[in-house]
Amino acid sequence: MLKIIKWLVWAIAAIGLIVILCGVYLAERDYGSYFAGAKGRLVESKIAPVRADSVFRHEWLSLESDRGLKVECGLLIPAGQTKTDRYPVVILLGGKATGKHAIDYALDIRNVIIVAPDYPYAPRESYSMWEFLRDIPEMRRAALSMVPSVMLVTDYLWQRPDVDTTKLVLLGYSFGAPFVSCVAAYDGRASVVAMVFGGGDLHGLIRHNVRRYKGPVTSELVGILGGILLQPLEPLRYVDRIHPIPLVMINGTEDEQIPGEYTRRLFEKARQPKKLIWLDARHVNPRNVELTKRIVSTLKQELVEMRVLSAEN
Repeated sequence: MLKIIKWLVWAIAAIGLIVILCGVYLAERDYGSYFAGAKGRLVESKIAPVRADSVFRHEWLSLESDRGLKVECGLLIPAGQTKTDRYPVVILLGGKATGKHAIDYALDIRNVIIVAPDYPYAPRESYSMWEFLRDIPEMRRAALSMVPSVMLVTDYLWQRPDVDTTKLVLLGYSFGAPFVSCVAAYDGRASVVAMVFGGGDLHGLIRHNVRRYKGPVTSELVGILGGILLQPLEPLRYVDRIHPIPLVMINGTEDEQIPGEYTRRLFEKARQPKKLIWLDARHVNPRNVELTKRIVSTLKQELVEMRVLSAEN
């Protein structure tokens, strides 16, 4: 019996050492060449009209690179567009349940092109430990693919004659917020980077949100594993590299998913120019139209002051 216990201790120690070494490797590796290689060169773009209203034409956009990367997007084009019009553009990384449908929540804004890339993995509403472990490889591949996907979307936008390339807003909210620091660090074409209801320290954020439904042991294990595997996207390692692009963060004082300590850590590590705005609100939810309007209004005001948008937008 004592021999079995010794072997078990050694096995746990070996697994722990492997986890630590993997974490160190992932933390130290530079992923710039990996993301650039995964992106490749844009070779095909297709647009499928969906509907039109008095403000926007709603379309689906499909992109493909010579590396086989495929990106599906929602696309809004201002109504009444002429051949000489050039518009500011927003690349919108929305919540986990919205993806390319995030364009449906672009409220009270006009005369802006909005592109919302879809997520190649649809998160479950909840996970058992077995489901989480089984989905890990797919989740990690999908998460890492978002960075080259946004870069490919930017390549596409740069080819459009109706895009004002001096006025590109890279916006991530909720589930989409962690990606924008990494994208901005490796692709400096954005004019403004905005994070809405986001924070830093993926290990802590994953642990916190799993702890809302599971016990302390499960939440800590999932937090450690998720933090290590998503280390290439950790906002804390990239946020200081957004400089000199202006950073705007909008967060909720009562956010149950992104506690204020994680927001403040990320903001404190960012370099100037930067601004943090607090709204008296819980976490953003697509069904909360009033909060969405407040967020859009707040962000629009900041972008007008930066002269990225005009008051007419």
